[in-house]
Amino acid sequence: TSPDYAPYEFLDTEGNPVSADITLAQYIADQLGVELEIQPYDFDTVLAAISTGKVDLAIAGMVPKEERKEVMDFSDVYYNDGNQIILIRAEDAEIYKTLEDFAGVKVAAQNGTLQQDLVSEQLPDATLEPIAKIPDAVMMLMSGKVEGVALASVVADQYIANYPELAKCETAFDYQSLGTAIAVVKGETELLDAVNVIIAEVVESGVYYDW
Repeated sequence: TSPDYAPYEFLDTEGNPVSADITLAQYIADQLGVELEIQPYDFDTVLAAISTGKVDLAIAGMVPKEERKEVMDFSDVYYNDGNQIILIRAEDAEIYKTLEDFAGVKVAAQNGTLQQDLVSEQLPDATLEPIAKIPDAVMMLMSGKVEGVALASVVADQYIANYPELAKCETAFDYQSLGTAIAVVKGETELLDAVNVIIAEVVESGVYYDW
């Protein structure tokens, strides 16, 4: 996992990964009767770890994009990630109202993510500022080093709740949600099938929303 992406996963005050995806990972391990071992990485390293078989599952708010399916398999969707937006400073809400308004300025996005692709594709006149960890990007925004941070709306909501000086650009990216799924080592069909049975239970009960 990449524990810098609340409310999916983040570090508690003692430095331990917690939150909804971590609870899901523990639930899956318990259902399978195995011990959970969490490996925290930057997100691009998560992609490398699952594609090379270094880990069994990648649970990190992951979008099952087609190009990723070439090197990893995905479970059924367990959560809808909603809109993809640009986080800005609230004081700049009148400056950055549309995607075109970001022409000529820096917009941060995490390496290897859907958001990085969206910035590259839909903000061609902006300067992409790739970052490893989301909290670093938010601090860059607040200090004026970038003018926006591309995020899933549910993640941006967490930062806005904690930092009232932040806001969402009123125009979201053009994006049809693919949902959030678990990545599994390609070809591990027995594990994938077992995980999908558990996800079906989680989705039917709605317990992930409680987590």
